[in-house]
Amino acid sequence: MTRHLLIAIGSALLTIGGSGIIVVLVWLTANKVRETLPYIFDTHAEGLLFLLPALLLTIAIVGAVFVSSGLATPPKDTRTVRNLHPHTRFHA
Repeated sequence: MTRHLLIAIGSALLTIGGSGIIVVLVWLTANKVRETLPYIFDTHAEGLLFLLPALLLTIAIVGAVFVSSGLATPPKDTRTVRNLHPHTRFHA
C-alpha cells in the first residue's frame, strides 16, 4: 500500500512539475520576445522570472524522489521459491 501511494503521489507531482515547467517557460519566452511582460515583472524584479520555473522544477524533483523511493521499496507479498513448493512429505 505504501509503495503504491508513493508512486501515485510522485507521479502526480512529477506530472504537475514537468508540464508546469514547459507551460511557464513558453509563456515567459513569448512575453519576453514580444516585450509584453506583466507589470509585476519590471526591470528591478528580473529575478522573479526564474522563481516560478525553479519552484516547478523543485516540485518535479520531489515527485521524482517519491517515485524512485516507491520503486526502490520491495513489495510486501514477495514470495520465495521455498514458499511456493510445499515440502515433499505433503505430496500425495
